[in-house]
Amino acid sequence: MNLVPQILTILQSGKAQKVLLVPKSPILMKIGKYMAPTDPTSIASPQDVRDTLSGLATMANYQIIMGSSKASDGTFTISNQELGRIRVNFIIQRGTPVIFIERTPSRIPLLREVVPEAETLKGLLELLEARTGVILFTGSDTDGVSDVIYAALKHVNDTKNRVIYTVEKPLRYLLNNKKSVVIQREVKVDVENMAQGIIQSQFLEADILYVDDIPDKESLENIIQVANRETLCLVRFPSWTPILAIKALHHLHASEALFLQVLKELVLGVVHLEDRGKLILYTSPSEKDALFYGD
Repeated sequence: MNLVPQILTILQSGKAQKVLLVPKSPILMKIGKYMAPTDPTSIASPQDVRDTLSGLATMANYQIIMGSSKASDGTFTISNQELGRIRVNFIIQRGTPVIFIERTPSRIPLLREVVPEAETLKGLLELLEARTGVILFTGSDTDGVSDVIYAALKHVNDTKNRVIYTVEKPLRYLLNNKKSVVIQREVKVDVENMAQGIIQSQFLEADILYVDDIPDKESLENIIQVANRETLCLVRFPSWTPILAIKALHHLHASEALFLQVLKELVLGVVHLEDRGKLILYTSPSEKDALFYGD
């Protein structure tokens, strides 16, 4: 049975913004960090989950060939008149999908809403004035970190004449051109992979590049190359602590000397969102030294 109508009803009711569908389990609503069944007595069969994924894919004009290697995982977006944009992520386990459905917010928060502390806001605005370099955004709350970055992009879009270029998998928000020109590309939809999307920002001489992850060495090297050519790169790299983020990036790169010398010079600051929602900026030379060379 196709469970799309039940899922859309849950999202429209406002009970939850995120829904997880797993074979041999009820429809699960994700509220904060916790899962709650919508109806503990109604169990989704493997065929129900397959039918639901097919229904969602049809709504998005997204082709899935079950049984092929290309169907092992995927991401696509649905536009719905009542709900706005819905993001669907799926993986295949032993021929049966697990589906994560999220209603993406339509309103980008204002910068002062996500950065209420005056001194922190001042520091972030100063970082955004730079014309080249890397601002690394970390934190385990990936949605929260994305909101901070998009609030920053919205501020630039509303107030500056810039070319803003984003590469994401998938897009979280849509930015309409205001004072700036905005080009948004989605991996596997507009461009094959993250590394390719990053390097193609040079074709447009982007003033600001936003990348929502660094999945591999090539992507990291391309960010270094772009940041060396007068582009301000905003990079989201989810991590519990900023030190762990630096270590993970270090692990991606084979050359320790290049990483420590070149990337450290390019990183203007690290913006970390703590679990409690507080934003911390690491911008001074001593703070950056501690992140790059500390244990």
